[in-house]
Amino acid sequence: MKKILIPVDFSGHTDITCKYALEFARVFGAEIKLFHTYFDQIIIADTSFPDTLDMSTMYNEELMKEIHHQATRNMEELFEKVSDQIRKENLPNVTLTSSVNGGEIENEIREICNEFHPDIVIMGTTGKGNNINVWGRVSTYIIDHAKVPVLTIPEIKTYRGFKTIMFAADLSEANASTISVILELFTPFTFKLQVVHFIIKTKNSDSFDRMKALQMKFGKEEKAGLITFEVIECVDDNQKVIDLFVRENKIDIIAFQPHKRSLLYMVFTKNITKKNLFATNIPLLAIPSMG
Repeated sequence: MKKILIPVDFSGHTDITCKYALEFARVFGAEIKLFHTYFDQIIIADTSFPDTLDMSTMYNEELMKEIHHQATRNMEELFEKVSDQIRKENLPNVTLTSSVNGGEIENEIREICNEFHPDIVIMGTTGKGNNINVWGRVSTYIIDHAKVPVLTIPEIKTYRGFKTIMFAADLSEANASTISVILELFTPFTFKLQVVHFIIKTKNSDSFDRMKALQMKFGKEEKAGLITFEVIECVDDNQKVIDLFVRENKIDIIAFQPHKRSLLYMVFTKNITKKNLFATNIPLLAIPSMG
C-alpha cells in the first residue's frame, strides 16, 4: 500500500478518520492525500431585468470566491494538524499532500481516484453538521464504485484499532479472494479475523457446508489462530444478533464485499442488508470483488 486518499468535509470526526489513515501509512510507508470538494455551481435568479441579472452574477461569483477561500483555509489548518501529528510520531516514511476542488462531490472524488490511483480510500460516513444524508450518500457511492478497498468511519470518539476484524461472508465464490485481500491488508498489524455468516433458521440451508468449504482453503491461517469461521442462525431480529456478536467479540472493523445487484445489495443473506451494517456504528471496510 503506497497511496491513501482521505475525502474530507472538515466535520468534527475528521481527526479520527485521519488517525486510521495514519496507522496504515505508518506501517506501509504511504502517501496520504487529503481531498476536499465544494459545490461551485453558480445559481442565476430567473428575472427579466438585465441589471438584476448582472448583480446576481456578481454576487454568485463573490460567493464562490468566499467558499473557495474558506475551503482552502480549512484545508491548510487540517494539513498543518496532520503534519504536526506526523512530526510528533516521527514518521519520516509518511508523506502528506492535499487538494481542494470545486464541483459535484461524487464526480470530483471519482476524478481524484482516477488521477491519484489510491490503494485505499478512508472517509467518514457522517458529514459536517451530522449531515448523513449528503455525506452518507457520498460514502455509499464510493463503496459502490471504487475499485479499491474503502474504509468508512462513523462518528466515533476514539480510534479503535484493528485487533478484531469481522468479515461478513455471503458464502459466494468471491469470498476466498476477499479474505486473502483482508489478510494481506492487515498483515503488518496484530489482529484476528472472524469470518461470520448469518442466516435465518431453516432446515434446508447449505450454509454450513459452504462455510466448511471456505474454511478448508485457509487451514494454515486457522491453525495459526489468525482466522475463525462461524455460521450463526437468527430467528427474526437480525440487528440484535449482529449487535450482540459485535459487542461480545469486541469487533473493531466489519469487512464486507459489496454487491451491485440492487440499491440495497445484500451482504449476508436476503434478510440482512447494508442497513444492518451501517447501524452497528462500527468502521466498515468494503472490499470490491476481484473478479
